[in-house]
Amino acid sequence: MNIETAPSDVAVRTVDAAVYPSFKNAAELREYLPRPYRDRPFPGVLRYLFAVPTGVGPYGTYSELARESEDAPGSDPLLAARHVAGYGSSDAVLMPLTRGVNPNLDLGSAICAATNDWLAAKWLPTAGEVRFHGTIRVNPLDVDAAMREVQRWAGDDRFVQVGVPLESHMPYGHRVYQRLWDAIAEAGLPVAVRNDGYSGASFHPTPSGFPRHYAEFAALQQSNFIYHLTSLICEGVFDRNPGLRWVFTDGGFDVLTPLMWRMDMDWPITRVETPWVPRLPSEYLRDHVRFITSPIEGPPQELLEDWAEVSDAGSLLMYGSGYPMWSSQGSAEVFAGADPGLRADILGGNAGRFFRFRPTR
Repeated sequence: MNIETAPSDVAVRTVDAAVYPSFKNAAELREYLPRPYRDRPFPGVLRYLFAVPTGVGPYGTYSELARESEDAPGSDPLLAARHVAGYGSSDAVLMPLTRGVNPNLDLGSAICAATNDWLAAKWLPTAGEVRFHGTIRVNPLDVDAAMREVQRWAGDDRFVQVGVPLESHMPYGHRVYQRLWDAIAEAGLPVAVRNDGYSGASFHPTPSGFPRHYAEFAALQQSNFIYHLTSLICEGVFDRNPGLRWVFTDGGFDVLTPLMWRMDMDWPITRVETPWVPRLPSEYLRDHVRFITSPIEGPPQELLEDWAEVSDAGSLLMYGSGYPMWSSQGSAEVFAGADPGLRADILGGNAGRFFRFRPTR
């Protein structure tokens, strides 16, 4: 069953499809790690190379409203629920990050498993007015362990997707990952991709090396999704798994349409190389791919509705606040003034069909 044929009777309400909860500190995560991993050093959740130059204390990447104590921003479930409700959402999809370069595959997989245990224990009980939904974090560099983690949580309805980092050693269409995507498709869950601070891979963030400034990083990093998406299509991943769904949670939607134009133009003359791709690349999007809204991309307001029509935003975009990041946005800011039907799909209808849960109100 693809996205378009999912049940259509889900209530159309506002769903926040991108919230990034954090540990209070490293000690909180260690509680869920078995030995010997509990005693190992590993990068902290606040580690990053390109800090946002906002001057918000030592945590420029995060909103100043996301913390009320010395704990890490985004680490208080009740505070997060209050903000998500204030943004206008009744449901929120939580995707904790596993940031920092970590070449130890076993430790990386253990951190993912501990993150899932922590999320289930600390966050997935309903918080105030908001119903939280979880992400199963897996380490795609360790396919066997990742498959075990999917199987461990796939029967738990509180988890609605499987999370992997944007950073990887190879594009995600490569066959080394195929067994993992098979397991996720069999579980009926989508794959969520997020820029995760070099989680498991330490390549430079652009094909030409390291930029010096955050302004460069912010403009370029989101477009890295195109390497995974083109790989998934050209390697035939969606044809082998008709029910597999992907959501790119870190923006980049504004560069999707020109990418599809180029791929569609080249498709007829390159099919000799990829005969297993029977459809135009753009035809895979509605059945398999979604994007999360981003406040730092898109055209000016006067061009918004035309852009939405050309890019099929009404089918492919889902609202996500991005809490507790500096760029987090409320639902009222998303496509403000646009057609009410378009806004309803972006703010909740698309997420209800994609995640196949019923928003609470």
